[in-house]
Amino acid sequence: MSVTREEVVQSAAKLFKERGFLSTTIQDIADDCGISKGSVYKYFPSKEDIFSEVFDQCHNHYFDQVDELTHRTGLSPEEQFVQQIVLRFRYFMEYKHILVEFTELPIQQDPKFQPLRHKVRGRLIRWHSECLLHVFGEDIQPFLWDLVAIYRAILKEYLFWIVYEEKSLSLEETAKFILDKLHVLVKHMRTSDLKSLLNQASFERYLNWGFEDRQGEKEQILSELFREMDKAINTIPAGAVHRSEIRELYRFIQTEASKETANHPLIQASLHYLEREKELKSLVVQLRNIIFSGA
Repeated sequence: MSVTREEVVQSAAKLFKERGFLSTTIQDIADDCGISKGSVYKYFPSKEDIFSEVFDQCHNHYFDQVDELTHRTGLSPEEQFVQQIVLRFRYFMEYKHILVEFTELPIQQDPKFQPLRHKVRGRLIRWHSECLLHVFGEDIQPFLWDLVAIYRAILKEYLFWIVYEEKSLSLEETAKFILDKLHVLVKHMRTSDLKSLLNQASFERYLNWGFEDRQGEKEQILSELFREMDKAINTIPAGAVHRSEIRELYRFIQTEASKETANHPLIQASLHYLEREKELKSLVVQLRNIIFSGA
């Protein structure tokens, strides 16, 4: 029996979700796929590599749902904010073995996993800052990053109680409670004479998703990402014509991004199209960040 790389990932995701990383073996994944253990190693050199792929896909799926919520009509900014907190709690409850408990695992020190962890954290931080600006307005910019830090700390603490004491807290009520306390905090920050402690530079390590640890300028980082995308296109389960179209589009982005005055709207539209291919999604997210962050 032959299975695809994606089918291996799906089996691993199911087992990691149910049992956790430590209680799942390569043999378990192979058995679930109905293939030999060696066949799994054809796609992934280690269980850590499989977990990294699953971890990345889980967050991509989470942000897909976030994006759907963002474009949902009929919700006020505050209602949308409450719903995105509820979504976060529910998703992390469902995938706690993958998204929460990994912090206690040896994989946290894996050199391949660390950049991925930085990338995800940066993506969450940027999303949180956008949410806060959407609810409270641009005038919170002077203390935005202090507010982001406090908001993330509050989320983390309540997430612990939600995940491990599910019956003790209502998700909706907890989300509304957090929003209410943020209103009090923002009101105080607006009237306080205290200077902010943090700024965007304080978060650059995460906003740039770990790229600060890599040598070279923006061009070198982009070059590596484009090389990875070139390889990833070959894994798209589609016909040669479709892959050729995808490759032509990514080469357009590559050419346009190298220009001194790049056409950013066209790049954004092209990236949005490429992002539909799940094999490219993670790379597209990284490209978007590097191209538009001024890294």
